[in-house]
Amino acid sequence: MSELETITKKYFKIGEASEIIGVPASTLRFWEKNFPQIKPMKNKKGDRIYSTKDIEILKEIHYLSHNKGVRLANVSKKVSRNAVQTDARVFLIQQLRDFKEKLLKLKEQLE
Repeated sequence: MSELETITKKYFKIGEASEIIGVPASTLRFWEKNFPQIKPMKNKKGDRIYSTKDIEILKEIHYLSHNKGVRLANVSKKVSRNAVQTDARVFLIQQLRDFKEKLLKLKEQLE
C-alpha cells in the first residue's frame, strides 16, 4: 500500500492495518481485546474495519511496546493519557483541511 493511499483512505481492513503497522493481524486482534481505546467497526460479515484514529493508536502502541520496550500494562496507561491530545490534533487537522478547501474554492471563484 502506498503512502498516498494511506493518507487518503479513512478506513482500513485488518490486513491493510497490519501491513501499515508492521505486525500480524493476530497481534491487532490481541491489542483490540487489551486496549479499550481501539474500537474497530465491523461490517455485516464481521470483518474489522479500522479508522484512521484506530491506526494512530495502533502505531503508538507498536512504537511504545516494540521500540521503547514498555510493558503492555504501562502502554495502556500512556495511550489513554495521549488520547485527549490525539483527539485535539485530529480535530485541528480536520479544521485546517476544511479551511484549505474553502480557500481553494475561493481561489477558483476569483479566477
